[in-house]
Amino acid sequence: MEALSVVMMVPENEDFFAVHEHMEKLEEAFNLKATIDASLAFMGERDGAGRLVGANYPVEYFTERMGLSRAEAFARLQRGQALFGEAQAPKPEPNLEPEDEEKQKEEERKRAEREKKAQEKARREAAENKISAEKHRIIERALLNLNEHSDPGRNEIYAQALEAAKTRNSADLRKYVEDIVRRANRKGKDYAGKKDPLAGHKKRSFHMSEPDADGVVTISGKLAAAEAAALKAALAPGLAPGSNTSKDSSDDKRTRGQRLADQLNAIVNSYSQDIVAKNRGIGSVVIAMTMDDLAGADWETRFCTNTGIDLNSFDILRLGMAGSDFVLQLDSVTGIPLSMGRTRLANLMLKIVMFVMQAVCARNGCTKPVTELEAHHILAYLQGGLTDIENLVLLCREHHRCNNDQRDGADNMGYIDRDLATWETGFMPADGSPMQPNTTHQHEQAPGQKLRRRARERYPDFDAENRPAQDPLLYPPPNESGAWKTA
Repeated sequence: MEALSVVMMVPENEDFFAVHEHMEKLEEAFNLKATIDASLAFMGERDGAGRLVGANYPVEYFTERMGLSRAEAFARLQRGQALFGEAQAPKPEPNLEPEDEEKQKEEERKRAEREKKAQEKARREAAENKISAEKHRIIERALLNLNEHSDPGRNEIYAQALEAAKTRNSADLRKYVEDIVRRANRKGKDYAGKKDPLAGHKKRSFHMSEPDADGVVTISGKLAAAEAAALKAALAPGLAPGSNTSKDSSDDKRTRGQRLADQLNAIVNSYSQDIVAKNRGIGSVVIAMTMDDLAGADWETRFCTNTGIDLNSFDILRLGMAGSDFVLQLDSVTGIPLSMGRTRLANLMLKIVMFVMQAVCARNGCTKPVTELEAHHILAYLQGGLTDIENLVLLCREHHRCNNDQRDGADNMGYIDRDLATWETGFMPADGSPMQPNTTHQHEQAPGQKLRRRARERYPDFDAENRPAQDPLLYPPPNESGAWKTA
């Protein structure tokens, strides 16, 4: 492959018609990799591959060691279970009538047998016919719409789709599998011979994409009929000209889609106001910036938030966030929190401090935003660790459960630690190798990290023994034990 790469990097020396047959064979051979990848993913999940990177979950191995995206890693794990895991037949609904019990057992046995045979067929089709990873993904995306009690079941449809993938192109395969799924959902019933009334409700979902270059997020999802009807009714008032705006209805030039978006914003804002009043700020959008950021900002400047979605000044004004509830002071050299002035909502101080210091999960390579994170005691609470800012850090749920509180290297699992002399925070591998701080772009945009980075440039010889004087406090400590000590 390295030799071929050298040749193909100079395409002006090659003729397409002289090489295309060889490249077609190469592509066909590489289609086998989709099945190989699925097999490796299955083995990784079965044998606990996550331990190689100090984690509980195999997805961490595939993202860290193989360099895959989380979406691709999960896709391979799912494909591995489909092809090599235990064949799963749909489970019957509970509370069946006694006379249906024997019928249920017999039907369950037959379905399990069919699913097992279908899985074996799918494995053969995937290997013998060299189905590409792209066609596997098309089939897997269509199967996401399959109901729990479909007839035939997932494995049977998977095998049928892989067989069709031999002769159908990608676009045709997508339509073919979608049609099979629709027919299977219509035919499917539970073991009592009845249609599952909650089939649609079980498929509900909601997704938000990463912001694009203009900060626009794409929203997608699924709702069952009842929830969809309620949402449509709630959005309907926003269709009227002049709704949700101070303009006269005759001057309303918004499109239908823009009016519906504005109505959804109005609903969210109303809900947020109720939550803020009830929970004293829980759920608020928090914005972080340094004074230098603010001084050099223009209308295009974006500031990080606890949701992982950056906002510019117009976004902030539209949210009605022109004022502030807190001013958090960080030391300009170390980025250590010094003081905070408050107008209300003091119960949120610690979480806001941690957000401004790190912006995302503290585990190296992780970019999950603060709204998806949990507070973690660096020295475990059960081991006497205090609930104060020196001993707290934010971790996502997955990495929180991967932390080895005992710090004994068991199962090759490391732990999050902090050097209080330099305030450096990062992951300590189980093998005793150096700390691995989070160096992702999102983490580096946190004001605390910006201040530390600027200080290292300004004071190259800075260390715990040789450091400039700490910035004077803007606000006095809230209690005698220290600025950030809490009960």
